[in-house]
Amino acid sequence: MHAPKRAVLSLPIAAATAVLLLVSCGTADETPVTGTPDASAPALAQASDGVVDIVPEADGAPAPVSSPSGAYLAALAAISARDMTAAADYLLAALTADSGNGELLRRTHLALVSAGRIPEALPIARELVEGGSVDRFAPLTLAADALDREAFDEAADALRRLPLDGYNTILASLLEGWVAAGEGDFDGALAAMGPADIDDGFDAVRAHHIALIEELADRPERAEAAFARSIDGEPGGVYRPVLAYGGFLERSGRPDDARAVYESFRAANPDSLWLDRAVARLDGGGAPPPIGGARKGAAEALFAVANAARSNDRPGIALAFGQLAAHLAPGSDVVSLLIGDILESQGRYEDAVAVWRRIDAGSPLDWSARLRIALGLDDGGQPDRAIAIVSRMVDERPDRSDALMTLGDILRMRERWPEAVEAYDDAFARMGADAETDWRLRYVRGIALERSGDWDRAEGDFVAALDIEPDHPLVLNYLGYTWVDRGERLEQALDMIQRAVNRRPDDGFIIDSLGWAFYRLGRYEEAVAQLERAVEYEPGDPVINDHLGDAFWKVGRRVEARFQWRRAVSLSGDDDALAAAIQAKLRSGLDDDGET
Repeated sequence: MHAPKRAVLSLPIAAATAVLLLVSCGTADETPVTGTPDASAPALAQASDGVVDIVPEADGAPAPVSSPSGAYLAALAAISARDMTAAADYLLAALTADSGNGELLRRTHLALVSAGRIPEALPIARELVEGGSVDRFAPLTLAADALDREAFDEAADALRRLPLDGYNTILASLLEGWVAAGEGDFDGALAAMGPADIDDGFDAVRAHHIALIEELADRPERAEAAFARSIDGEPGGVYRPVLAYGGFLERSGRPDDARAVYESFRAANPDSLWLDRAVARLDGGGAPPPIGGARKGAAEALFAVANAARSNDRPGIALAFGQLAAHLAPGSDVVSLLIGDILESQGRYEDAVAVWRRIDAGSPLDWSARLRIALGLDDGGQPDRAIAIVSRMVDERPDRSDALMTLGDILRMRERWPEAVEAYDDAFARMGADAETDWRLRYVRGIALERSGDWDRAEGDFVAALDIEPDHPLVLNYLGYTWVDRGERLEQALDMIQRAVNRRPDDGFIIDSLGWAFYRLGRYEEAVAQLERAVEYEPGDPVINDHLGDAFWKVGRRVEARFQWRRAVSLSGDDDALAAAIQAKLRSGLDDDGET
């Protein structure tokens, strides 16, 4: 009937590899970094007396505004759009009219930090702290700047002003430890960090930093014990602690033990290239240097907590922590990868690509960065550039399938179905026996095959995917929906879709599949109930609105049916075929068989 709109799996490279970066850590609360202004700020917002143009100009500069109050409103819009660079510029303009407004100062400071403009944020951070304001972030900015300058007394003073809640609890102890270490007080550093077994979700992070301090203190046995704890709990360990532990073993003249640590990580993450150069270095000699002092240690702490915040769905605060880490370690490839991932998750594709491009071609993370750049360009509306990049990567590493998978994903999302099938077929060939157990490859190739009109092969892939992952909701839904739409195996399809809904009860697309299955089975009242739920979750989807219109018609709610159809037409965009089919129903309705 209609081209089906289903929940389609999307696995950005950032999400697929984030666990390689993470040190195991727990959830912590945070105060939102954006939101409705409090009572100290509304004067500017309420004083606006004109239309504000909030669209950035072509050169990236913020558009002109009519007044400081207009700048404040424009800043709120930019914050909502996660454009912290524009938000910072607008807020700086707003401060010209109300320089003593505490809420404006806090927002401007955080926007500048989140945009990576730390030098501009510092005077505002000092004004907030010296003015006696209780701010959860300004002391951290001052501490990072002081650590960068190795002004340890200033850093300690700033940290004493840091409210100890949320992520600040772990950050304060780690940064206090690095301040003490910078002063040569290694026992004081360990005391500040506390024991590694607090069981607060950050034990692995704490053990990692304790190990780094113990090595600086030239206590190798205690350092090794802490390093071992830092990689415990995750199969093979995670990247940063593994790299640090292996480097310690290399410096200790134990290359075989370092190799064992590296190979354990690679066995648990067989697609990762991140340790290939470390392993190659073992054969050539020459150990990496240790951490490099308090500034690098503080950057490592900020990076770890930024990663924790991102994994716990706190991208705003994660970005601010990450930018402070970048200020302390401007050449860090892992920090650039993280910041780009956060920006990508916020829909800031151009900014994300710019950050990923900072990663040097000689970095172990270069391959991952280029895959991300391709996806970011595609998400940002530049598919040809994305395809060119990833196509070169396909030829560059004929032993790998990930570039082909990425190419297939880009082509699939661009509805270039036959080309996507070809890319997935090539990936399948490169993977060899591993492809037989890869449910995702079967699933995405099945989508491309079904849309290409090769249903026999597509059905085989979907069935194979379910053999590998019998309860995966996306596969259950796609195959079940397609059977429903084709009028095949309706009872079996209904059972599969109900299982998918049980797994994802808030997914509007899967609920739509369930409603449509009821519709095709002639159970129209049940169809209406489910499709009304689906529209609540996905009000802007034209196919779901169209389905609800059909169900309304079947239960005699003709006025509501035409309303839903009109809405579906208005949402159909450039899908001319869908719009034409709905227009026919608006003219003639449906007959007893559900046809126009």
